[in-house]
Amino acid sequence: MDNYYKGDEIKFAINLEAPGFSMDEDDFIIEVKSGKTSVVGYKTPVEGAATDVVVFKETEIIPPAEEGGEETIEDVWYAIVDTKSLAIGTMVVVATAKIVDAKANDGVRDSIAVAQLGKLIEA
Repeated sequence: MDNYYKGDEIKFAINLEAPGFSMDEDDFIIEVKSGKTSVVGYKTPVEGAATDVVVFKETEIIPPAEEGGEETIEDVWYAIVDTKSLAIGTMVVVATAKIVDAKANDGVRDSIAVAQLGKLIEA
């Protein structure tokens, strides 16, 4: 597990997969928790929302695997979390995919994935 200093702005890739879900077409939420503190970011944030977690997509060019091969262009989703307001301890990422599902109560079903990001320590 990686260590990060409190105050770091940590960039990490997001790759959410679930049946019927597309990161490009559907909404999702990224929350980073440490101890009893947390910060949240949205794929489509409302105006005036906090920017402790910024979610965005970048286009990356991947070099060819072998000489003479073709490079690949790939869209990758990322988040950058500002750790200033998080407590010292193990950081966990909680990603909530908003899956359109006519059978769900409100027409959208949540699918949650959790992963450890690293340990937040004092500088």
